Amino acid sequence: MASALAGGAMISLIFGTAIGVYMRPTQRTNAIIMAFGTGALIQALSIELAMKGAHRLQEHAMLTGFDAWLWVASGFLLGGLIYYLANKWLEKRGASVRHPALAKFYYLRQKQKDSDILLNQLSKVELVRSLPPEEMDGVLTCIEPVEVEEGVVLFNQGDAGNALYLIDSGTIDIVTETDGERNVIATLGAGQSFGEMALLNSDRRTATAVATEHSKLLKIGKDQFDALIEISPGLRKAVEALNSRRILQNVQNLRGERDTQHWKKVAASNINRLSRAEELTYMKKSVSAGNPLALFLGAMLDTIPESIIIGAGFYALDSYSYTFILAVFLSNLPEAMGSSMNMMDAGFSKAKIFSLWVGLVAAGIVAAALGNIFLLDAPPTIISFVEAVAGGGILAMLASVMMPEAYEDGGAEVGLATIVGFLSAMLFTLW
Repeated sequence: MASALAGGAMISLIFGTAIGVYMRPTQRTNAIIMAFGTGALIQALSIELAMKGAHRLQEHAMLTGFDAWLWVASGFLLGGLIYYLANKWLEKRGASVRHPALAKFYYLRQKQKDSDILLNQLSKVELVRSLPPEEMDGVLTCIEPVEVEEGVVLFNQGDAGNALYLIDSGTIDIVTETDGERNVIATLGAGQSFGEMALLNSDRRTATAVATEHSKLLKIGKDQFDALIEISPGLRKAVEALNSRRILQNVQNLRGERDTQHWKKVAASNINRLSRAEELTYMKKSVSAGNPLALFLGAMLDTIPESIIIGAGFYALDSYSYTFILAVFLSNLPEAMGSSMNMMDAGFSKAKIFSLWVGLVAAGIVAAALGNIFLLDAPPTIISFVEAVAGGGILAMLASVMMPEAYEDGGAEVGLATIVGFLSAMLFTLW
């Protein structure tokens, strides 16, 4: 019977998957439902789980109010810590795709790691360090890595200026041609730039750039850079200063390693945005490198604690409180909707998505049975502690996944939906 109750609570995962895959509701609709379910689950965790567990310890284990609180609090903290550590381990193996909010946060960290390498290269270029580090998140979108072999001509004298080049490694000769005579006027190496006037005006190239060895460059296109300047006052100001040559004097005063590291640190701290195109790129990389088992284990981490609580607390139908089951049903519905849509975008087939959630429901049914078998007659201290550990994991999931996702997609109105869900669950308890 405990398994049947858990199955009834988790069947909403299948309903949510069907809605997400075939109907694809708006993010706002999903967010409101998610907020409502979150409020109901918070009420169930606080009243049906935490408070009842503490009262059980006071009445049957004869603990004081503080000792009962300490026992429950320790369980919640341990459950939250287990969820945190397990989730960190699983998300590195592709499990983050199961939640849109979790995936975005993970992909943003990946972008920051990737950007750190690029910023380390850019920090060597004095010209780039003259630009506001706060604006580098946008500048990074304009950068294209380029590799050229010895003898390759990057542009010829007289060509239209269309890009700035930054040298990561290798050497480039800047050559002028006058009356048929070629003269090398400069040989540039790592950390130097050339073609910068292309970003400032539409003048023709005044010299030819030729690679003298295999070289790795970073190219900033003029069109992309111009578009960025239009929406970035700080970057526009820096470029205007460069155009008037005043920035060159400033560069001379900012050559120390300390200034380089400071620029890089500020630039890295301002990389906090992830475009939809970047999100899809990182998502596909994560899926291709991910482990299907890790995704399934991650989904189990989110839902199995709920089944254990259902199983541990079941004695008989006529004495069972159904508030927690209702809260689990309501919270699982939008979770499956959002996760299924995210997995569809990541390239998962419908068959794989349904298989994941069906398998998860089956695992939840088994977990409820095991919880009932091993915990039904256990001492009150053990039952309360195990329930608290499971509750801590659920609360950590709500705080780190469902609440941020609901607010991001639904806005401030999700606060009201959360309150309504909380009060509805409370009414159901008192009815």
